[in-house]
Amino acid sequence: MPMSLSRCATILSQDGVRHHVDAEDAAIRAVFVTRQYRNPRGERLAIVRIETPDDGYHCRVTIERAFALGPDPAATCLALCQMAAATPLVGIEYDEPAENLRMVIEAIIEDGELTRLQLLAMVDRLVEAAEVWHAALNATAPPLTRCARASSRARRGAA
Repeated sequence: MPMSLSRCATILSQDGVRHHVDAEDAAIRAVFVTRQYRNPRGERLAIVRIETPDDGYHCRVTIERAFALGPDPAATCLALCQMAAATPLVGIEYDEPAENLRMVIEAIIEDGELTRLQLLAMVDRLVEAAEVWHAALNATAPPLTRCARASSRARRGAA
């Protein structure tokens, strides 16, 4: 039983997730405010795209242009592939002509329908992976020590 975009939209609506159905592009987009993840434009937003290709026998949830390529695209791709290998269900795709690093979770739908919980878990895991991967890619800054945190609180007038 194939999964339709309208069924995905119904699930999102029932769970209170604001979204936009783009019938022309055969996709749903939902925007999530993030804590750490910043898209390549520097915004704390993850724009999730949901598609049901193969006549609905496949559900694909992506974040297009999830990360900037940086000065060394090969090193960025390698780091993201290593994180994908350590993250169940989440993968990374690199579309070189479009310079697009895309995060992806896919599910094949054979003889049933994707459940509400499955679809929402796919979206949630993808956004959470973006948060974790972003933090890992940007882990070059040393963490604040206790003394540094205390002095920064003192500057703000906190006890």
